[in-house]
Amino acid sequence: MIDEYKKESRFFIQEILKRPFVRIPSSLEHEFHTYQKDQIFKFLLQVNILAQCTYAAYSVADYFILPDVGSLAVWLKLSYTALISLVTVLIYKFSRSVQLFDLILPLSIIGASAIWFYLLNLSHSPDRPIYLYASLVFVVLANLCVQIRFMPAVIISFLISAVIYTGVYFVVDRNWHQMLLFSLIYNPVFMFSLYISWTSTQKSKMLFLHSKLDEINCQALNIIAHPDALTGLHNRRQFTQLAEQEIQSAQKFAHPICLLMFDIDEFKKINDCYGHDIGDLVLQQIAETSSNILRANDVLARFGGEEFIMLLPRAHLEQTQQIAERLRKAIANSHLKIDDGTTLQYTISIGIAEFSVQNPDLNSVIKRADEALYQAKKNGRNQTRGFQPFKP
Repeated sequence: MIDEYKKESRFFIQEILKRPFVRIPSSLEHEFHTYQKDQIFKFLLQVNILAQCTYAAYSVADYFILPDVGSLAVWLKLSYTALISLVTVLIYKFSRSVQLFDLILPLSIIGASAIWFYLLNLSHSPDRPIYLYASLVFVVLANLCVQIRFMPAVIISFLISAVIYTGVYFVVDRNWHQMLLFSLIYNPVFMFSLYISWTSTQKSKMLFLHSKLDEINCQALNIIAHPDALTGLHNRRQFTQLAEQEIQSAQKFAHPICLLMFDIDEFKKINDCYGHDIGDLVLQQIAETSSNILRANDVLARFGGEEFIMLLPRAHLEQTQQIAERLRKAIANSHLKIDDGTTLQYTISIGIAEFSVQNPDLNSVIKRADEALYQAKKNGRNQTRGFQPFKP
């Protein structure tokens, strides 16, 4: 079973994803930025360079549409795009900050829009209105590729809009009617661009959180998929997870359920006298014998060291005692042949505990079975002992 920390993390992420507005908690911000760097860093580089090339290409149109400032437009735009492209490449190579890289294009558009309207104000071309409304592309482009943070994108969008409105104000010679007409066209585009930015940042956060959930679930599956290496039985975590499921079922349908714990008597002497390799063979043989005793729904696991645990759904205490005795006798009658010709025999002691309908807590039942196992050891080993509450 996943440890408590990962269970809490999974629940926490699931609760965040249920909210209408997804926010990355501070504890996951570093992982989020690392994830985004892996996912979009090269993409942002390509988009930034492509956007600068597109802006530079407008200088060719400037040469024909704004002939009186065409040469200046070519010089200014090519110089600006070259500078921004250089800064972009340097940040990509040396800074590697995805938060900064995410805002390079919107920030560069502030300067690009200022140059745009500076040239329009210098020009006396009758075709200036064409470029006036073409400026809508700036705010859309600024928000098109934002992936990390929405609020900085909003602030930059308002700065771009301030530059655009100032430029329009002077291009239309302070004509408020023209300003109103421009606003009726610009504002819906502005709101749409912010919506693009909002949905992009929300989507990137959700993709990251889903990837974290997948990572946690994958770890859980790995735990389930890898049994105890020596015996091939369930490991302790697998047992706990499967046992919890059986307990819930038993509680729902009011079925009896019992648990037994057993370990090898004087296992240390076996290891000391015959070596750990022989001790491992004993563990494997006990695992095989125990598996043959299992019923269809029983859950058997190696609990640790020489200790084993078995959950018996739909078994009352008397039935569990019968199964435990059958297991004890089967192991007592088994033996292991060693290379030197000697035969090694071994026994187990078993502790039994029954789940309470009122309090079907797994850890409590394990503790009671362990106490019963201790009593079986104390009373001479090679025996089965049910849990008996201490009576003063």
